[in-house]
Amino acid sequence: MKKNKKKMCAWLITMALGLAIVGCSNNKTTTTTETTMQQSETTATDTSSITTVGEYSDEDLDTSYSDSDTKIELSAGSADITGDGATFEDGNIKITKAGTYVLSGDFDGQIITEVGDEDVVHLVFNDVNITNTTSSAINAATGKKVVITLVDGTTNTLSDGTSYEYADGEDEPDATLFVKNNLTINGNGSLNIDSNYAAAIKSKDNLIILGGNITIDSVDKAIKGKDSVTIENANININAEDDGITTDGALVINSGNINIEKAGEGLEAVTIDINGGNIDIVATDDGLNARGLIDDSASDAEKEAYGEENQADTYLKITGGVVNVDAGADGIDSNGQVYIEGGTVYISGATSGPDVALDYNGEATISSGTFVSTGVQEMSQTFSSNSTQNFITAYYSSTLEAGTEIKVTDKSGNVIVSYTAAKSFSFAVISSDKLTTGETYTVTAGDNSDEVTITAGGNTIGESTGGGPGGQGGMGAPDGNGGPGGNPPTGEPPQKPTDANGNELEMPESPSSDSSQTEKN
Repeated sequence: MKKNKKKMCAWLITMALGLAIVGCSNNKTTTTTETTMQQSETTATDTSSITTVGEYSDEDLDTSYSDSDTKIELSAGSADITGDGATFEDGNIKITKAGTYVLSGDFDGQIITEVGDEDVVHLVFNDVNITNTTSSAINAATGKKVVITLVDGTTNTLSDGTSYEYADGEDEPDATLFVKNNLTINGNGSLNIDSNYAAAIKSKDNLIILGGNITIDSVDKAIKGKDSVTIENANININAEDDGITTDGALVINSGNINIEKAGEGLEAVTIDINGGNIDIVATDDGLNARGLIDDSASDAEKEAYGEENQADTYLKITGGVVNVDAGADGIDSNGQVYIEGGTVYISGATSGPDVALDYNGEATISSGTFVSTGVQEMSQTFSSNSTQNFITAYYSSTLEAGTEIKVTDKSGNVIVSYTAAKSFSFAVISSDKLTTGETYTVTAGDNSDEVTITAGGNTIGESTGGGPGGQGGMGAPDGNGGPGGNPPTGEPPQKPTDANGNELEMPESPSSDSSQTEKN
């Protein structure tokens, strides 16, 4: 979220100098296939039959366990361990070698790994409830990777206290489920995390979630993967005081259901690829935030200047799925590019400037899919002029109330796009692959009814009553606010998207990235 008021000043200066900043395009395509997860209690999973979108190791896909694996039966402050590699010491479970460990029962304490750098620890959660009031429930500070399997039909719970006890000079673990290196979660069971100190799930390397029904209540971040986060086939519900899902690298969502009921920023990463799934976000700050990183040693002035630049390697790309965002600040905020290449997207931005529904520093293009955003006109932006799919930018002279339906109908009265705004708005951006060049459509919002005959690219209804950047992108002032021409958008919240017959819509796939250091929002 860019809150500084230099946006308007920078735009005015740019206008005076006649400067134009043009973003770069990033065209990447991938193919979505369906994942089939398997589980066996006695034999290893045949991973050769599992098809996924991303590239995963056999370890990531393995949900199997057998009678020969070490069993840890927990009971309050004690444990009955059958097998090698685990001990009960000082009220905690200590795992000292690679292997599979099947955990069940209730436990007051911590699961700790003390294994070699190349070791993989497979934890099978089979109706386990772990509470630690003085630190994390899981502390995997060693090893190459931890794989957690949620056994089908089980409910598993992790919780911590409101303060952690550290040795002198230490500040980790700092999450209810803490993994120093790579973490993968798979299986079809349930995992509930009650995080009362810091983050709920944290991996300091790559985090992969390939299944499960995960519910998180966190006083801080919900899910943090330092280098990357990949999600597929999972059902995730989040209530967090800070970010919902965040990484300093690439965030890739291929499928599943993600419901962020509350968060500071919904999804945050250097690159965000949404290839499928159903994503609902209610955020007090930005809904979808693609932001770059700058070295901690940079001065405040350098960090601020960097935040205003077009960060060419930073982007948000949506190729599939259904995305609904209700944001208190920017609905979409990219310090680089925005690519809408498919899917159905509904965005409700802030009800007052300078926060807007669509905010970018480089360019924003649409080539496929359905898109509706609503918000305010001040500092608003619409799609860039080099978009290959037609779009409509609508300005309204008065603010329309929350609950107002905005819809586009063709000359026969068929509904092309319909969206009921969750918040008040005076600006909207609408795009659909059904908007045909040369055809006339009616855009209705409340008592407003406007006809528009579509020309290739951008089309405008009404005149801007707001100030600052607007128009159809392409030429943009610093901070990604469109320059001369066009009009500033106004807009607000989104609900589910519908096609011409009032039916809900769907989507495709994506890539990855990396980085670390200070984020610049």
